[in-house]
Amino acid sequence: MKYFDFHVHCDSSKKEELDILAKTARESSTICGLIGGLRYGECDFETNETVLEICKKYPDCFVPIAKLDLWETADPAEVYHYAELGFKGFKCIYPWYEYDHDIYMPVYEAAEKCGLPLLFHTGNYRPSDSDRIYRRPMLKNMNPITLDRIARSFQDLKIVMAHMGTRIFQDEASQYIKMHKNLYADLGGCGQWKRIQPYELAELLSPEISVIDHSMGNFRKLVLGSDAYVTWPHLINEGRKHYLAMFDRIGLPQDIIDDVMGKTVAGWMGISLED
Repeated sequence: MKYFDFHVHCDSSKKEELDILAKTARESSTICGLIGGLRYGECDFETNETVLEICKKYPDCFVPIAKLDLWETADPAEVYHYAELGFKGFKCIYPWYEYDHDIYMPVYEAAEKCGLPLLFHTGNYRPSDSDRIYRRPMLKNMNPITLDRIARSFQDLKIVMAHMGTRIFQDEASQYIKMHKNLYADLGGCGQWKRIQPYELAELLSPEISVIDHSMGNFRKLVLGSDAYVTWPHLINEGRKHYLAMFDRIGLPQDIIDDVMGKTVAGWMGISLED
């Protein structure tokens, strides 16, 4: 069975760099959800349209994920447009308002109707020069609590909380994914899968009542996400290895590991992971 990494950024369209990423993916039996979209103030990611063309050239290892612009306005027609083009999911990050603002709700409704998952950045976000221009409350706008309203309102929408809130919001973020059946999380980024210890993850995902959970069912709410980049392809392998090493220390059953490492997300997208 192949792995599915739902969190890989497309920050380059250079053929030589894409070839290295594709080679890394193939050698590690990994399909990558490739995410584009420009930043405000920094154009360091490729456009959604470029990502789609890249994925068409590497159909065996890349799947296109579109970034949605949650700015002062948001158009649900954009969701339907990208779905028709063949994108298999969406990514949201640095919104102008909090994620659960009224203005964005039609966008999430459209994603639910399209049956495609939504990856939200949550937690830490490094300062940049663009902060001087826009002066937005970044961490407040991307607090995991803002996904509560979305999960409740669109219960058929599959939502993934990137970074599980990072260190800043990690404890409360773990509570939300246990609360909502349609809310999941990845551990993407070196600050997560290199920092968190197996016993800490096991405690975060333990039941809220005083019992021993032999089923370890809450771990099914995790999905593989490395937070790799085209220019940092090695993170695909490092992320996968840390996930697997952590699960081995915890003693997760193989069927749960298979779900986390790809079957869950691939199932949402109708993608086969069979070799």
